Amino acid sequence: MPIYPLFPEPVYFSKLKRSLTKEELKMVNKYKKKTSKNVGGNIFTYDNQILEHKTLKHLKKDLYKMIMDYFNKIVCPFNPLIPYISQSWFNYTEPGERHHNHAHPNSYISGVLYIAANKEVDSIKFYKTGYERIRLDATKFNTYNSRSWWYPVETADVVLFPSYLVHGVDAAQGPKTRTSLSFNVFVKGKMGSKKEITELIIE
Repeated sequence: MPIYPLFPEPVYFSKLKRSLTKEELKMVNKYKKKTSKNVGGNIFTYDNQILEHKTLKHLKKDLYKMIMDYFNKIVCPFNPLIPYISQSWFNYTEPGERHHNHAHPNSYISGVLYIAANKEVDSIKFYKTGYERIRLDATKFNTYNSRSWWYPVETADVVLFPSYLVHGVDAAQGPKTRTSLSFNVFVKGKMGSKKEITELIIE
């Protein structure tokens, strides 16, 4: 008998198909000194408009192509919509530090570019939320009975997902700093329908 995955949550994976330039890497290192402490011990930049810097204009274009691919393949909007990156920042996680479980309010989709990561020890973990009426123990886990699911990540991986998905990162195990660039995406344009009294226009 077939089993159908009803209303699944999309987690989109892609790759940055180039290495960061010397100028881009210099900026990544420079901003490590301009950070604040996060829950879990890792640090993130005060500046949450990192991708607006001229040095990263080409990186922003690369990421925007993936955002558009996500919208075209997954969202498939009826009305013309213009996604835009609303916030962006660097994260630095030293060995033993972690990134606490969280979601991203006031955002439609969120994304992460891994600047320095090792798939042998690094991963991103997603959590199922909501009240469970009954919880049964399982002999093996799958996408239907799991409360969490993780994916290994490595340098140049780009992950996009709905901003309401709770996610986090376990304590870093490798000897090097795990570095990433996170970003939030919202939309401009017309949503909903005037006839159905659901219309919203954001310019």
